[in-house]
Amino acid sequence: MGSDKSPALSLGEPLQVCDKQRKRAVRKRWILTGSTSAVLKQLTLPMLWAILALFSADLMELYFASRLGVEELTAMSYTLPVQATLFAFAIGLGIVVATRLTQAKEVEQLAAVSLIFTVLTGASLAIAIWLGLKPILTMLGFAEFSAREQVWPTLERYMQYRLGAVVFFFVVMVVFGVLRAFGNMRGAAQLLVMFAGLQILISAALFMPWAQSALSLSGLERLGVAHFAAATSASFYALYLLRIKENIRLKVHLLSQRSRQAFRRLFRLFVPVVAMQLLTPLAQLLLMMIVASQGSDAVAAFGVVMRIEPLALLLPMVLTTSLPIFVGQNWAANKSLRVRRGIKQALAACLVWQSLIALVLFWGADMLGVGFCKQSFVSHSIELAMCILPISYAALAGVMLYVSCCNAIGRTDLALNVTLVRLFALSLPGAYIGAQLNGFQGIIWALALANFMVGAWLIYGAVHTRRTQSTLALG
Repeated sequence: MGSDKSPALSLGEPLQVCDKQRKRAVRKRWILTGSTSAVLKQLTLPMLWAILALFSADLMELYFASRLGVEELTAMSYTLPVQATLFAFAIGLGIVVATRLTQAKEVEQLAAVSLIFTVLTGASLAIAIWLGLKPILTMLGFAEFSAREQVWPTLERYMQYRLGAVVFFFVVMVVFGVLRAFGNMRGAAQLLVMFAGLQILISAALFMPWAQSALSLSGLERLGVAHFAAATSASFYALYLLRIKENIRLKVHLLSQRSRQAFRRLFRLFVPVVAMQLLTPLAQLLLMMIVASQGSDAVAAFGVVMRIEPLALLLPMVLTTSLPIFVGQNWAANKSLRVRRGIKQALAACLVWQSLIALVLFWGADMLGVGFCKQSFVSHSIELAMCILPISYAALAGVMLYVSCCNAIGRTDLALNVTLVRLFALSLPGAYIGAQLNGFQGIIWALALANFMVGAWLIYGAVHTRRTQSTLALG
């Protein structure tokens, strides 16, 4: 009897693994042969809700901070470039691990090595930022903040919880990237929605009267605790999805030669990918220094703008995660017409989206300003930014899609050049000149103008290339 059952038991797991591999192959074929609009829709919609939830959680956190007072709002705004840096590292890790896993033959061993690499990277980064937190904030202009002595103890404890959650948050984002790479968009979306939903719910619960009386925590500390609890819970759910839903067993021999080789390959891929991802946080850090020169109230206003902007650019941001999957696989299959059709549809959708968003933010600018802060300069500055910046987001959306598509087809050099020009040749110098000429208002106008200029440059380049190709074809 025992001998009859053992073969079935031993074959069970390999059959499950083969089934998963067949499903992944079917997903890849569907991306190459399905209706362009249907494929893009199915790749994008699950991520739309996931990214919306993630950025909404960030905005709600800042909103809770604004309810505590303008000092707390300003203090948290100073930490936003640090948080953006952590997010860039998390995205970079997700890209690296997903790339390696989709190319690997021994997925189980590489998955375990990748998670260990993620934990070590997250822990090292969190320790480094914690040790240099005060110098970093001082560089950003925190030393000029009049209420710094009052808010520093609570801000420090808030960052303790935030940095303590880095390892768990990195695990969540890495598994998110892996699930996307394997085509499990629904599982990836569920993971981010769960994390964001937990953070919002726990934050709201901790600000309830009963929680405030039962817990001797400051307002910022409560927000830190909410983030830590949400990241910890979501990381366990992420491992569950990896093990149960994708049937990837985590097994590793740390001292084996294969494990050491896997670590080295991950690190070699990690450095250039993260360097690319860090360009935007670096630009935000330098931009925050320029804004801080206009006073702490300008920092508070710009912090709100930094949290609203990702939501305003929600569709293009989601398309930068889904369109490269479509473009990359179709480009590799020599289906250039299909690639062109997909890009045109994505651009058209972004143009309509950004036009609607610009109208909504224009009409709701005053409510947003007053809703986040009653202080006149802060509310008026938020209102000004929401009237000016969204007009340029259609151009910025085009740039974002262009960069992501260049990366998808292996033209990383072109993507890097466009990013460097937008951030470091136009946005930052323009913001500095604008600050000197007209303060915070000058910064906002300069950022909008930079978006328009890069968009116009890319349109001119595309039209010029098309004319050249037509001329050569006729000749």
